[in-house]
Amino acid sequence: MKILIVSASSTEIKEIRDKLTFINKLTPNLSTYKFGKLRVDLLITGYGSVFTSFYLTRTLNTNSYDLAINAGVAGSFDYFLEQGFVVNVIRDQFADLGFEDKNGFYTLGEKEMLNQDSFPFTGEVMHSLGNFEIEEVDSLIPVKAITVNTIHGTQEKIKRLKDKYKAEIETMDGAAFFYVCLMEKVPFLQIRSVSNFVEIPRVENWYLPLALKNLTKSTMDILGELSVE
Repeated sequence: MKILIVSASSTEIKEIRDKLTFINKLTPNLSTYKFGKLRVDLLITGYGSVFTSFYLTRTLNTNSYDLAINAGVAGSFDYFLEQGFVVNVIRDQFADLGFEDKNGFYTLGEKEMLNQDSFPFTGEVMHSLGNFEIEEVDSLIPVKAITVNTIHGTQEKIKRLKDKYKAEIETMDGAAFFYVCLMEKVPFLQIRSVSNFVEIPRVENWYLPLALKNLTKSTMDILGELSVE
């Protein structure tokens, strides 16, 4: 079985990489490893939807995979989802792609610049394909995410996003991952660990060590289940 793990940065999956057996480097962004019976490719895309879309599409057009896993950290809108919680993203949406005027922000669908139900969207939202009967995935909290290309710097903007989308977490690349995998018809999962709460940026309040430790455990548990199938 061939697995692709996709992350915006090497920091987010360094601990995962260290538990795999290196085979070779395919491109500057893509390397091949082995874990049990699995071949595992690690793709580092860089932050943001543009870079994720480009590198993931190129990779899927030159390699075939049984499953793609987007592994990384996320910001939480919900204080119930504490730092270190690992979640399974079942819905994602582009939250800053649209039209802004003095009255507020409108999505492309709201301005009739996009058919809200054209594939792969349903009401401009993209949905995951399921948990693939993986026990570790079933045990994770299912959440709705939004994807943005800008880290917010005002409470007004954060409140507007929360009120508009009712999402539990946000990332800078998740919806791009969903979009490419759905369009390329590749089975996929998006697994995120909460590193911070979405608030006026206070990097000192981010808790990456716990988030990365728990992300690594969940991802390795998934790979462990897949390697015995």
